[in-house]
Amino acid sequence: MTRTSIAILLLLAACKGETVTKDNPQTVADLDACKKNLAEKDKRIEAEEAENASLLRGGGGSGAEIIVSIEGNVLTVKPAADGEPPHPIPDKATAAASQEFLDLVAKSRGAIQKCYTLALKKRSDLQARTITLTVSATFAQSGAYHDASFSPSLGDVFDSCMKTLAAKWALPANSPAMTFRAPVSLTPS
Repeated sequence: MTRTSIAILLLLAACKGETVTKDNPQTVADLDACKKNLAEKDKRIEAEEAENASLLRGGGGSGAEIIVSIEGNVLTVKPAADGEPPHPIPDKATAAASQEFLDLVAKSRGAIQKCYTLALKKRSDLQARTITLTVSATFAQSGAYHDASFSPSLGDVFDSCMKTLAAKWALPANSPAMTFRAPVSLTPS
């Protein structure tokens, strides 16, 4: 073969063009569906991680917090802030955690009265009347005490004494993250 014939063969081979492959339409549709499912999964994972992080922070008004108000035989469960959607906590879990909180308050009744007695020594205006104190305590999902407040405020001595007392409170580890409110009647002794 001569050089000219080899060059012509190479030219002819080059003229055929590149090999073109076509994707199978079913494979393309399956790949698109897989990509869509993967994106949805990533969004769900992100939402779950955000909710878990919020729960681990113990609520703190982030939407994970639930307020359980206990007055007599009436138990009211609501989100921490107005306009937030209700949180799906089973009634059984709410009732059990509420009873645990009431037990903590009942066991602490003597210590609460001592805090009130300290307040009576500092404030003479409390001497002749009964006070209905609203005890609010927030617990994390681990059952650990997070924060407490008391209304009406009976002064720094009382609040300090009550916060020291409440810091010892704990609920079972499987309790939902909640804020409990319960009334306590205090009378001068």
